[in-house]
Formats: sequence, C-alpha cells, structure tokens
Amino acid sequence: MAVGQNFNVDFRISGLTGALGDSLSGFDLTVLFDSKVLQLTGFSFIDSNGANQLDLAEAASFGFLGDAKVSGNLIDVFGLSGNSALVLDSAQTDAFRFLSLNFKALAPSAGAVVKLDTVDLDMLFIDSGAGYLPISFDNEGLEIAIGQNTQVPEPGTLLLLLAALPALLLARRRGAAALVLSAGLVATVPASAKQPAPAQASKDASAPAAKAGDAVNGQILEIKGQRAQIRLSNGSVQWVSLDAPVGNLLVGAKISGKLVQGGDTLRLTNISISN
Repeated sequence: MAVGQNFNVDFRISGLTGALGDSLSGFDLTVLFDSKVLQLTGFSFIDSNGANQLDLAEAASFGFLGDAKVSGNLIDVFGLSGNSALVLDSAQTDAFRFLSLNFKALAPSAGAVVKLDTVDLDMLFIDSGAGYLPISFDNEGLEIAIGQNTQVPEPGTLLLLLAALPALLLARRRGAAALVLSAGLVATVPASAKQPAPAQASKDASAPAAKAGDAVNGQILEIKGQRAQIRLSNGSVQWVSLDAPVGNLLVGAKISGKLVQGGDTLRLTNISISN
C-alpha cells in the first residue's frame, strides 16, 4: 500500500442460525490504530447488499443508532438496533458485514496496526434478547505495510489483494457464529490521473433509458444519500432512488435490481450489490 491510498477494515459476523435470540442487536467496541500513520476518513454500517442488518423494515422500530468517534489512537464504535427480537431473529441474515472503517495511509510504516482493544471492559456484543454474545479471539489485529510508492494499482488489482491480507477472527464460544475483521483496499487515484468528469459520466447516446418494470444491472458511479448514479449494462447512465441509504464506499461496485416508479423518480428494488 502507498502513502495517500485508502483501505477498508470490515467487521463481519457469520454462523447465526435464526433461532430464538441468535441474532445481533447491538455492539460497542474500541478499535486501536496508529494515528501518526493512519487517519479514519469514514465509516459505514451497511452490508455488501446495501442494507443495515440492524435496521430492518419494521413499523414499530425506533430506528438504528450508531456512531464512530476518534480520540487519539482510539476509535469508539457502537451500533444499536431498534428492531424487535422477532424481526431480528426471523429477518436478519446468518452472515453479514456490520461495520466498515475507512482509513487513509498518511506516512510510511513497516506495519500499521489496526486491532480491537481486547481488554476493553465495555466491549459488548448483544443478542436480540438483550443478552451477551461471549467471544474469544484467535488473533487480535492486522498489520498493513505502507510504502512511498506513488503508483496506485487499478481497482481490479486492489480487489485481488483482499485474500492476501491478514484477518482477525473472533469465534463465539457458543454456536458456530464468528466475527471476522478483514482489510480491503479501495482505489484512490491521484487528481492528475483522473479522467475528466464528463468522460466518467458519458453514456451511449443510442442506448435507451431504463424504465419502470425493467430488471437492470450496472456499476455505481456516484452516491448522494439514498440516490445513486448507475452506468447500466447498455451504456446509459441514470440516477435512481434506493430502498436504503448506502455509503460512498460502494462507489465502483456492481449493482442490480428491478426499477419501479416512485413518484417522479425511478426506485431500484430487490437490490444486490457486489464487488
């Protein structure tokens, strides 16, 4: 990784069964990092499908509460679902990313460390019944080497590096669930190497615009709140509304779904997002 490049640290949980009380309803954790060589630039509670698994559709839900705050070399992160136990146990998926932290490399380092504070007495993982999810640690963190190389790989190359990065595995003492902390790189191209904006948003003038009822797929070009600009597979570029807000970390990802009419705009439903 080069100075100036961004990367993600993703927190995932897997092995949930959907049985009574076997779902994640909240967490409170502290992440340690070296603020001299790394800078937290963003965070997200959205999973790879563009949804927050702790903020599921429910009329009686009081909504999701979550935040990440930096203090020196510490990041205090919490998330709390407003969903009922019934909805969490029945609708929450068995494996998902519940947190993603985005960092920028500020200076060279032989091994920039990002790890959980395992001695934090306030660290919590809460099930849908407001009980504790006990965890044990196979590894406590990961290290990423940062060099002075100013040549940034293409996005596709960066994605190939995911499997080579170390991971932090937290295994629950009961059941088969596990929490995984892994690092993923995000391409950041220097301004001098970027294509002009019109070229990025250009489209095939002969390509027809998608309409309500169409099943579409393409690539996310830009995200503004709950709207996304998508380059469709036929070459056209359109803005659509999404069922749920997604983070800017998903710019460049592949997206598919079905368009429906939502007032004056087209809304994308049945969304699937992948790298």
